[in-house]
Amino acid sequence: MKSIQKPIVIVGAGFAGMTFALSLKNLNPSLPILVVDSESNFIFKPLMYEVLSKEIRMWEATPKFANIFSDAGITFLKNCLTKISFKENILEFSDELKLSYQYLVICTGSTPNSFSIKGVDENCYFFNDFQDLKKLKSFLIKLQKTSFHKKLFIVGGGPSGIELACKIKDIFLDQFEINVIEKSNEILNRNKIFNREQAEKALEKRKIKVILNSKVKEVSETKISIDGEDGTTSLDKDIVIWTAGVKPNLSYLENDEITKKFGRILVNNKLQIENNDNCFAIGDISIVEGMEDLPITAQVAMQEGNHLAKNLELLIQGKDPLPFEFQDNGEMISLGIGEASISGLGITLSGKLAFEARRLIYASKLPDITESLKSASSWIFQKKSIFKKFLKKDNSN
Repeated sequence: MKSIQKPIVIVGAGFAGMTFALSLKNLNPSLPILVVDSESNFIFKPLMYEVLSKEIRMWEATPKFANIFSDAGITFLKNCLTKISFKENILEFSDELKLSYQYLVICTGSTPNSFSIKGVDENCYFFNDFQDLKKLKSFLIKLQKTSFHKKLFIVGGGPSGIELACKIKDIFLDQFEINVIEKSNEILNRNKIFNREQAEKALEKRKIKVILNSKVKEVSETKISIDGEDGTTSLDKDIVIWTAGVKPNLSYLENDEITKKFGRILVNNKLQIENNDNCFAIGDISIVEGMEDLPITAQVAMQEGNHLAKNLELLIQGKDPLPFEFQDNGEMISLGIGEASISGLGITLSGKLAFEARRLIYASKLPDITESLKSASSWIFQKKSIFKKFLKKDNSN
């Protein structure tokens, strides 16, 4: 067994980093683990839509890292990574702090990708974190006070765009004319057929217009230009929300420092970075060799985190790590207030039952937080309790 003299350093505490840290500590409680993140709170992104609609409260979806990790016996440091020296095993941070590591796991997530389209960064709202959510909600409330039928465009017909469109419609009713712009010939083109069909029904019921086979050419202060089947069209707009894709957050890497593919760090099937066997990349920033079609989702990130924890424990024991295999456990999508769609593992659900099942599943995956934050009225703890009882009942059969 190898002697661990320096902490195992994890940079990034999203779904991948959080899962890896807690899983590894559970496997080997004696290991020194340091988690570094530029934020103070975990962001449970799939629940941002419920925060927007006030179905849950902000604190319920944003537990503090300090609470989560201290309860687990893990050290947390709030800081921003600026450089990695792979040869020297040194990390540099924005406050000039330098840290050495024996093993390094980087999982710094993703940021919105504007694809260098003119005016997007300056004239669009985003929905990637809770700062984005606050800015968007504030502007929507301000807009609704001026007049009815404000023109709202959502760019991107993937899960984020569809969930956002349905929530905004249910919150603000007829205050906005909502249009979803999608570059392909259908929404949710990489998702389950059942969920796509349910989403199409949800959009139609809410009279949300979908503009297919169209790409945004430019966004100005007052207009959005679209290249579609009938050529270029310039439309008046009051607000544009950009959910058209993300890019890996790799600002701390030198251009040719490590091998990349499609802009993401290329790792082998053991999740190791090429020529750096003590360094790993998981989550949105990485792409597994031979598994390029894996979606950028929390499900993939969490499975990678769990697998890497087992692999690192094997390495510490002097054993060979195992190849990563993804298990598709299905997908869930919110379709407005109190409605959702679930498809996977031979099960399909829609409507209110799917909404409750979705919240139950997400509540089971939320990290526990300290007793001082727990509230009997919180749906999280109610759902966690139900989930644990369900598991106990299921396991007894």
